[in-house]
Amino acid sequence: MEPIGINFGFLFMQLIVVLVLIGLPIISLMDLAKRKLTGTPLAIWVLIICAIPMLGSLAYWIIKPTPEKV
Repeated sequence: MEPIGINFGFLFMQLIVVLVLIGLPIISLMDLAKRKLTGTPLAIWVLIICAIPMLGSLAYWIIKPTPEKV
């Protein structure tokens, strides 16, 4: 324990967790904007990522949607 009562290792880990929780959905939405998705698939992915940020972002990176060939 630190003399002033702050455990900097634990504080650093909390900071990393918060940055991931905020950063992953933002990065996912930015990547989604670069893809050539339009219409319903784009709207569904945006809603999923915004409604359930961590789960939606992880699903986005695992599935990696591609535009449909017409």
